[in-house]
Amino acid sequence: MERIKNMMVSKIAIPILNGFEILNIYEIIRCEANGNYCKIISPNIHDAKQTEVRLVSRNLKEICGYFSQKGFIRIHHSHLINPIYIKKILKSEGGTIEMVDGIKIRITQNKETVLNEIFDNVPKI
Repeated sequence: MERIKNMMVSKIAIPILNGFEILNIYEIIRCEANGNYCKIISPNIHDAKQTEVRLVSRNLKEICGYFSQKGFIRIHHSHLINPIYIKKILKSEGGTIEMVDGIKIRITQNKETVLNEIFDNVPKI
């Protein structure tokens, strides 16, 4: 039992119409608030140029608590990102992050702290 528990540490069950879909947390690109719901965006395993969007009946605040423990960062009141999927850190408009799926998100929450946290952990040449 302990072995199964250890294997499932990086997984999350997302409710779907007829049960649950098990996702690897570290394959999730970002989460986006959508009213009382939340969009969970991950790469499409069949088409690398596309993403899969799952709509769950949880708000971003509920999801943020668990995902933050896994390294996700809330950079905007409606966006929670997985920093391993950051493509660019742009200084325009006071700070913007471009994700691998092409979405640009303006950094609004604790801007300097978030930018420094991300940028300090990226090796530079």
